[in-house]
Amino acid sequence: MSTFALEPIYGSLLFALLLVIATVAVTLWVTPPTTDPRRRKVLIGLRLVAATVLILAVLRPSLIRSDNEAVQAVVVVALDTSKSMTLSDGEGNSRLETQRIAFQELADGLVGLDEGLSLKVLAYDETTRRIAAQTSQVASEIAAGLQATGRATDLTAALTASITTAEGQPIAGTVLFGDGTQTISGRGGDASQVARTLDSLGVPLWTVPLGRAAGEGDARDVEIASLVDSDQWFSGNEIEVDFQVVTKGLAGIDVPVRLRLVAADGRSNEIAIRRAQSRGAADSVSMKVRVVAPEPGAYQLIVEAETQDGESITSNNQQMAFIEVRQGGGRVLYIEGELRQEYVFLRRSLRRFPDLDLVSRWIPRDTAASWPVELSDTFEPDKYDIYILGDLPAAALGTRQLRGLADAVDRGAGLVMLGGDNTFANGGYQETPVADVLPIQMNSRQQDSAASTDQSFQVLLVRSHPITDLGGDRPGQVWESLPKQLGANRLGDIKVAPGIEVLLETKTSQPMLVVGSYGQGRVAAVAFDSTYRWWREGQSEVHRRFWRQMILWLLSREEDADAEIRIDLDTRRFATDASPGFRAVVDSPSAQGKPVDLVAEIVSDDGKVTTVQGVSSTAAGDGAVASARLQGTLPEMEPGIYRLRVSSRGDDPNGSATTASSSEVAFQVVDQSLEMSRRTADPVFLQQLANQTKDQGGRSFEPSAMGELLETIAQRRKKAETPIIEKSRLGDGPKTGWPMFLVFAISLSVEWFLRRRWNLA
Repeated sequence: MSTFALEPIYGSLLFALLLVIATVAVTLWVTPPTTDPRRRKVLIGLRLVAATVLILAVLRPSLIRSDNEAVQAVVVVALDTSKSMTLSDGEGNSRLETQRIAFQELADGLVGLDEGLSLKVLAYDETTRRIAAQTSQVASEIAAGLQATGRATDLTAALTASITTAEGQPIAGTVLFGDGTQTISGRGGDASQVARTLDSLGVPLWTVPLGRAAGEGDARDVEIASLVDSDQWFSGNEIEVDFQVVTKGLAGIDVPVRLRLVAADGRSNEIAIRRAQSRGAADSVSMKVRVVAPEPGAYQLIVEAETQDGESITSNNQQMAFIEVRQGGGRVLYIEGELRQEYVFLRRSLRRFPDLDLVSRWIPRDTAASWPVELSDTFEPDKYDIYILGDLPAAALGTRQLRGLADAVDRGAGLVMLGGDNTFANGGYQETPVADVLPIQMNSRQQDSAASTDQSFQVLLVRSHPITDLGGDRPGQVWESLPKQLGANRLGDIKVAPGIEVLLETKTSQPMLVVGSYGQGRVAAVAFDSTYRWWREGQSEVHRRFWRQMILWLLSREEDADAEIRIDLDTRRFATDASPGFRAVVDSPSAQGKPVDLVAEIVSDDGKVTTVQGVSSTAAGDGAVASARLQGTLPEMEPGIYRLRVSSRGDDPNGSATTASSSEVAFQVVDQSLEMSRRTADPVFLQQLANQTKDQGGRSFEPSAMGELLETIAQRRKKAETPIIEKSRLGDGPKTGWPMFLVFAISLSVEWFLRRRWNLA
């Protein structure tokens, strides 16, 4: 729109009009000095031309043109490139193809919509990146280049990037394509918070949901979760297997769950069947199943829920753990009378070892009226491997059960009796079947009186033994450095029989620890009851080692000193995109004292061997021991079961490399992609995000409604228009100023020239 206006000097139209009148009056009043009418008209005309220029300079006429123009702004479009885009959109196409069609329609419409509008395109999955930023780029090229390869979806990062990618320019709006599944959490807040930030900036969020929401057919699912990836069992121990059964849409239905062990040779053995009952539409049932560890070896523990009718996803019905069953553990029954500190700390030490299944039974003195206490099948064959008798009178168990205890030792169980006020002869054991089992003679109660009642005494080492070897170059000095005992029982005479040995004694040669055998079992008589003082005075490791070695000796399973490569893997079950670390160590006797090298290899299920690259290793040899350390990171692998094999290699006498020993650890690579497990979209979540910017015009659109979205963008652009005013004033610029000056100067110059020529000047 154009308008004409006058802008007189000094801003006063009246003053300008007076000047015009005065100028015209003077021009007409002061006539040229000639009587020739023609000459007079010419001179007056030239003067009027000059006066007209002066009048225009005084009035300053202006031409004003006004228009509305949209401000420069950016439309940011975020496209989903995660793996879930390969799933169905519920209408026969993949979500990726639907996204391509909708985006192309949107981009084509935006290209010619507004000259002040530019387009910036983002692709997002677990990361967000810009893939286009020019409105002139053909939409079909962008759409054709989309690939659904992302392993996760981070909607939060995508929305955050839509703000930063504008690079300071105003944002006309953000268009978010996707299925609404956020599979990455914990990265600087959530998508709703970013949507609120967009709202505070005055930016609308337009979402385009891809894929259909969960329906009745998608709601039924059962999943095995929370099973450990690996564990170490000890043969014969009773183990508690913990896991969860997560159900959806199975309220009131009992889901059978089977546990089976698969040995290294492929043999499968079903070890338990349980039923998990869902209490609601969505439930998580925690299950604890007790099983007995099988023979030593490597196993796969498979927990599998039976497939239910209507399940669309069955890959999560099963979970597997790697189990290493070792020999060396045992089932220990600790029977105690008075709850004393020796009991508390001995129990604490033994429970620190996972290979020992420790069960305790406390029979307090105030139950004496009901003695002997019936312990059911406690002394039946193979029930327990070791029995520990604390401060408990023989009457608490009775002759029949003590006979059962003696028979259990005869069959191979271990027995240790601790010192106390009610043990050995003081507890009445000298006339029970246990007297035949112990390696000492309990002839009378007087022989069992305290070795020291008024002062503490030091326990001294008599001879080296697997029980009493507490480390160090001189084991005797270790025993001398330990805190003194506060009291002990007199054990009496030592039986004369093969295998009976006195390992510890006092300075006065009173026996403190006597060991021996009975039938197929091993027995130990410990006169003192204050080893807890070792722990309390900073010798907890010595306390654990002593009792650990005591138990292993009773089990006839002394610690093995042979060389073994120990492999520690961060996790035994991980996703395809994970790269867990591992460590390996070996300390082995070496006659030559030469360092050994460790080599790590990955063995696939089909036997393919791949050397692990990028490992770091150290090796050392001191003339007696060769040691090596190795650590590295596993590479990304396809789903499957693999083995990590670490071999130690040295030089043979001829100088060539040889493999001395090797160890293997099995692991599983699984496809844990939440992208593919969540087969339904969440359009409600995308609508909620858009509603966060409702005041700015944010809303959700179907992929087929891109025309409606373009209309919404166009309407919003009109609201964002700003008035543009252009003013052209006569004489302000060189285009009009110079012509006016020339007209004024020429007219006066010609007037003066004519007067001179006509002799009128």
